[in-house]
Amino acid sequence: MPRSVNDLPLQRKTQRAAILRLLIDARGGWVSLPQILDLHISQFGARIFELRRAGFRIENRTERDDSGVVHSWYRLVAFPGAPPPPPKPEPAKTAPEWKDRPRLTGLPLFDRAVQP
Repeated sequence: MPRSVNDLPLQRKTQRAAILRLLIDARGGWVSLPQILDLHISQFGARIFELRRAGFRIENRTERDDSGVVHSWYRLVAFPGAPPPPPKPEPAKTAPEWKDRPRLTGLPLFDRAVQP
């Protein structure tokens, strides 16, 4: 675990450190916005932005309920210097069968004759 955020020790009682501690304690789980607001940080978005700029990967998601109220959650995905997640394997591309390949030869009269 990193020892500082922008050269500020994590043990200091900064707003960034408080948000980071909450996200770390969730162990990759989602932290609701009311939990963050319970820390009494008025500009929590700016503090999360600063953590992201320091290299922390923080995801957020929002949902709108039936009454139109938006609910937000945040979670810590990776620390600075952590290797990026492995790329998702792409499905294997198979070459089309010979009969499904385009029949273009560059010869306009021939191409018109063989097009289905």
